[in-house]
Amino acid sequence: MNLRIAVEKDLECICFLAQQINSQHYNGAPHVFAEPEGVHRDRSYWRSNFSADNTVFIIAEINDEITGFVLASITENTTVTFLQKKKLCRVRTIVVSDKHQGQGIGKKLLKAVELWAIGECVDEIRLEVMAFNNGAQQFYDTLGFETQSRILSKKLN
Repeated sequence: MNLRIAVEKDLECICFLAQQINSQHYNGAPHVFAEPEGVHRDRSYWRSNFSADNTVFIIAEINDEITGFVLASITENTTVTFLQKKKLCRVRTIVVSDKHQGQGIGKKLLKAVELWAIGECVDEIRLEVMAFNNGAQQFYDTLGFETQSRILSKKLN
């Protein structure tokens, strides 16, 4: 398996994998996620991340087949005085193709983000996982992630 930085020619495969995770999220939380509408709807969103500041977009591939990706960005609190002034790496999206899950790809993608974040003098990595996604929660638990907060919602209509 090879890890590398995403480039424009990867966009089609990125959109396909993003469609996979969008479908999973829509099925689990249709009140939160938009219904999947084909692989090209979100193309401009994914493309915009190739050159975004303080962002890393890493591709995993096996024999030239893209099997997963992770997108992460660095933020730093400089305005909210009652919060610690920490430099944070936020994992925005991580996905491994259905047929390649359980092979350690996600673990290697997150390790690559961790090494990038360490090189950028980041204090902490954070991510969000949906309440319905028990498999992902267990995966993150095994990698040392701990629950720090919970996002709650209440439907009004």
